[in-house]
Amino acid sequence: MKHVNTRTLFAYWDARRRGGPAPARADILPQDLGGLLANLFLLRRMDSDHHVFRIAGTGLCRMHKREFRDQNFLILWTDHDRTHMRALIEGALTAPAPASATAEAVALDGTAAPVEIALLPLRGPEGWLDRTLGLYQPLEGGLPANRPAVRHRLLEVRPPSESASSVSIFGRTAEAPRALIANDV
Repeated sequence: MKHVNTRTLFAYWDARRRGGPAPARADILPQDLGGLLANLFLLRRMDSDHHVFRIAGTGLCRMHKREFRDQNFLILWTDHDRTHMRALIEGALTAPAPASATAEAVALDGTAAPVEIALLPLRGPEGWLDRTLGLYQPLEGGLPANRPAVRHRLLEVRPPSESASSVSIFGRTAEAPRALIANDV
């Protein structure tokens, strides 16, 4: 977790789960996350190939110049990157534990901006782990305003660790496994 906002969201998620495997969606209060709202998103798992946006923050929508509600998160990715992102989300929900990735948001002209994506599992109203609280955090200012992101290229994934409680966000007591991605670009 590179960006301070990612670490902040993880600390909030960790506190809201109260020692359980993952908090309920109802335990996540937007007013608690004021400074992060523009880059937050909420996904609902329909099946392993469909993680649908329920909410997408204005920062995410602005960077892509489009709305995402009711669209599949996996459409942001192509080829092997889509396979890796699907596995990352499914792993976070199965573990349950946070996962993250570093990617490039790429405009049509090839201009790219690095982003960090955090994926934190949540329990839905039925008690199933079928929601993902996400953060789409630009790392270096994002793309120019007239160049919306049209695709993404994965640079690194950080799969969920076996026990999220063993991951320290303030020290180096334990580190989640990392994997670098070889793109098929």
